[in-house]
Amino acid sequence: MRIKYEVSAGGLLLRRRGSSYDALLIGRGAPPRIWTLPKGHVEARESTEQAALREVHEETGCWGEIVSRLSEISYWFYVGKNKHKKSVTFFLMRYLSGDPAGHDHEVDDARWFDLVTARKTLKYVNEKRLVDLAVEFLAVHPAAFGEPEVVARAAEPVS
Repeated sequence: MRIKYEVSAGGLLLRRRGSSYDALLIGRGAPPRIWTLPKGHVEARESTEQAALREVHEETGCWGEIVSRLSEISYWFYVGKNKHKKSVTFFLMRYLSGDPAGHDHEVDDARWFDLVTARKTLKYVNEKRLVDLAVEFLAVHPAAFGEPEVVARAAEPVS
């Protein structure tokens, strides 16, 4: 049996919303959609970081910047009689600009979800774990996405 090895890269793109975060997921297929993280093949002469940024932009219509490497996921699958082993390096990314409506033809939908809903919505357990890793990273590095917004309180009356 022939085995084909594939190398891909992708990202968990987050944006700050008040004191919480939203994650940008991609959906494929007719509703109900299969929701996943954006990812794709690393091209010749391209680093995993470059591929991750490119794939996230192509599949979501949004630009991000890499904050940290999250993890690598490896899995096996079959296409016909050919066995494939795919390794995907995922990065935690900070949203910079763009509109999810600008996603490419390979994706049927791209949408922001709060982190709790994103984790529940993701199809694959390994990708749910990436959300957990991102939450752990943010707990240790709270300023990684800029300083959290401070909620202003009204001053107490002077007596």
